[in-house]
This record gives sequence, structure tokens and C-alpha cells, in this order.
Amino acid sequence: MLSASRQDGFSLIELMVTLVVFAVMAAMAAPSLMQYANNMKILAAADSLYASLQQTRSEAIRRNIPVELVFTTDAPVSASVETTALTDNGPNWLIRQTPEALDDPHVFIEGKSGAEGGGRAGQGTPVVIDSSSSSIRFDASGALVGSEVRVGFNQQGATCALENGPARCLRVVASKGGQVRVCDPAALGAGDTRKC
Repeated sequence: MLSASRQDGFSLIELMVTLVVFAVMAAMAAPSLMQYANNMKILAAADSLYASLQQTRSEAIRRNIPVELVFTTDAPVSASVETTALTDNGPNWLIRQTPEALDDPHVFIEGKSGAEGGGRAGQGTPVVIDSSSSSIRFDASGALVGSEVRVGFNQQGATCALENGPARCLRVVASKGGQVRVCDPAALGAGDTRKC
């Protein structure tokens, strides 16, 4: 005599319990994943400015004439090279050669839009730029003209990790000798090279 055949698989109850456990775990992980994504936007924006400042310094040395990076609210295109809409908090920046004579025009080198890598311009949580200057200029030898410039990058509406918040705030620092670096004010330890 043959017995009834046995069917392998999941019961509806087992499937529902699995889905509930998965949903609870996803809900617990969502805030951390969102903060991670926002921190990556801050890092991308800081890295983009770092690369632009390195290019500004290199162009000054290569052209043997002062070159500057300016923060502006105008579109960062060659038509905006003579911009007067300078600001110390972005959201765009452009690199331009300074005039040799007073009545000569600026020469456009490159521009970066705030939406490139930083999550600004309507791409989720905006990255806030806070600079100590609207213009960062390097002379023909690659040295910074003026005093040290610090540009802060943080998440709009969030508290930085330095102040016990969830956001990773970064700074790009251009020092008097022309060195440019990205640093983290929340980095701990005297020997930590990321420390500001």
C-alpha cells in the first residue's frame, strides 16, 4: 500500500514570519543607510573641491600667472567668467586666470556645478558649503595668496559628529604654502592624519 505523498516547501505562516523579520531589520537599517548616503555626498563634494583646488594651483604654476577658484551663484560656464555674484558658500565654483593688466578680462579654465557629486541642486539632502573666502588664489609659484582658507562641508539641517551628531562634516584646507588637504574635524588622536 502506498502512503500519501509528502510535499516539501514553506507554509504560509513560515513565509509571513520571514517577511516580518526582514521588514523589521530593513526598518532598523534604513536610517543608517540614509546617513551613509548623505555622508558620501559630503565626501564627494569635498573631494571635488580638493581636485579643483589642486588643478587651480597646477594651472598657476603651469601658466606662470595667478589663478583663482571663486565660489559663485552663477552657472560655472565660460560666459560667467567675469562674474560678480561671488559668495563664500557656493554652490558652484569656477577656475579662472586673473588678468595681467587691469583692463584685461579673466580667462576661463574650468567650472563645477553644485550638482556634480555633492547632492546639491535638488538631489536629496543638500551639502552646505561654508568658506572663509569667496576666492582662493594661487600665485605663479603655487603659493596661496593671503591667509589659510578653510572650506567646510556639512549636511543641511544635521549636527556634525564633532558635536555628537550623525553627520560626517569635512573641511578642505588650503594653507599658505599652497598645500591642499581634506580633513575631518571629528577625527580623534594626535597622530591621526585626517585631523583638522
